Amino acid sequence: MTDLLKKNFFAGLLVTLPLALTYFLFAFIINLLDRLVAPLVRTIIIQTNAPLPEDFHLPGLGFMITFVLLVVVGVFTKNFFGRRIVAAGQHLMESIPFVRSVYTTIRQALDSISSVDSNAFERMVIVRYPHLSSYVMGLVSCDSEGEVLERAREGAVNVFVPMLPNVTLGWMLVVPREQVTLLKMDREEGIKFLLSFGIVENKKEKEKDSAEEPG
Repeated sequence: MTDLLKKNFFAGLLVTLPLALTYFLFAFIINLLDRLVAPLVRTIIIQTNAPLPEDFHLPGLGFMITFVLLVVVGVFTKNFFGRRIVAAGQHLMESIPFVRSVYTTIRQALDSISSVDSNAFERMVIVRYPHLSSYVMGLVSCDSEGEVLERAREGAVNVFVPMLPNVTLGWMLVVPREQVTLLKMDREEGIKFLLSFGIVENKKEKEKDSAEEPG
């Protein structure tokens, strides 16, 4: 009876937890955007004498405003004048000493990820870390270049090692190319493997073995 109860509990947990985490993540983002645009909405209500209370709140309004704003900015940057203004803004950001390094790093990272021809973060690999008897799983961001490559004195790649449970955070390892083992799984399968602590892959292997057994 206890084993059955435990199995049913974990079965329910496996179904409910991904849904709950997805809900809370989107709820957090939507609430954050709502709080950010709340002063703007309040100002518009006051300035236009709209027949609405100053503390008017429509759930998801911040998300909708942000979405529309991003679309408008995207359309604006595709014409000549928009590109000129964006270039001027980038030049201004890159002329401020401390802001320049942060802004340039973020922009280059986004350009690399959004590039159609880029293979950044597409290849799942394992590397020996922190010692020779253990491995960590990561994603290859790019080949090492510049001073890093010169100091390594051999072909090396930059490997991003995600942290759990938030795989958008982690650290980077510079690893000699011959010490990197490429995995067959793609990025989506690799992230699922990490988030499930390896349970998803083990389940797939068991299902594969069961299918191969003679009836």
